[in-house]
Amino acid sequence: MEVTDRVHVVAQGWEVARIVEPIYELKADKVVLILPENRAFMAEFEHEMLEDLRSTDRLAVETRDANLYDMGNAVQTFTQAVKDHEDDDVYVNVSTGPQVAAIAGMMAAQTADATPFYVRSAPADADPEEIKPDQPIIPEAGEISELPVFELQGPSPEQLRILGFLVGRDGATKKELIRYAETEELPFIADTDAKSDEGRYRLLESHVIDPLTEGGYVSVEKAGRKKVVHIEQRGIDALAAFPLDEETIAALESDRRDVSVDELHADHATSWSDRPIGHSDGRLTAQHGTGTTASHSDESGADAED
Repeated sequence: MEVTDRVHVVAQGWEVARIVEPIYELKADKVVLILPENRAFMAEFEHEMLEDLRSTDRLAVETRDANLYDMGNAVQTFTQAVKDHEDDDVYVNVSTGPQVAAIAGMMAAQTADATPFYVRSAPADADPEEIKPDQPIIPEAGEISELPVFELQGPSPEQLRILGFLVGRDGATKKELIRYAETEELPFIADTDAKSDEGRYRLLESHVIDPLTEGGYVSVEKAGRKKVVHIEQRGIDALAAFPLDEETIAALESDRRDVSVDELHADHATSWSDRPIGHSDGRLTAQHGTGTTASHSDESGADAED
């Protein structure tokens, strides 16, 4: 069986601890360091860090050059680095280098099966007086550049409504989800001629459950003859990125008084800095409105009872 490597892609920056510590903590096998084209921007301690990494026997080090202040060039360099290691487990460290590099790293992670992660600049218990600078680090600003806008895709509107319904609940059966969809006249139910329970279950599976499960937004577990759908952290994060409108939240509130409006708003989501580093499906993006094919499961059996 072919063994994959853990590859870190990261822009060079002055805060070397945010580059080096994750390499060892997450047991990287290889690091791709994206260096500034103008080496004059690299301090002596950065060159020393690079030599230390190269002297580590178990770690492969590759360097690439990029204009880390040019969005197009930075995106191209990050994306190519990720693509060149598509058979490995790729992690993109967006903590160092110019902010343009962080944006480029996130965009590159979205183009492939890569996991972006962020490292805080100081421990949570650090003394502010010890890390607070006495004066601006860079006293003058440079030129202003306009950045391109990219659409962030996620679950379809009706899938988001289902996620909102699941927030704060200890799961919901498929029957409960269908009842909610009928009450709210969600399109996958309202726009169909299906009359049988079996037909409605298939529609729920193909339009909602399957795509949300594949995207990591929900999980489904068997409980006796029933299948219970639970929202996952990524589903909560999706509601943070694509908030429900106030009318929908109000409707959910009236249906379930034990869930506060705050739980359905963006501030309920776990920040990226607090998210554990793990599988590469941690990205927030997914195909918009996916899952319109027929379900592979047969709902005519036990599921018709849940």
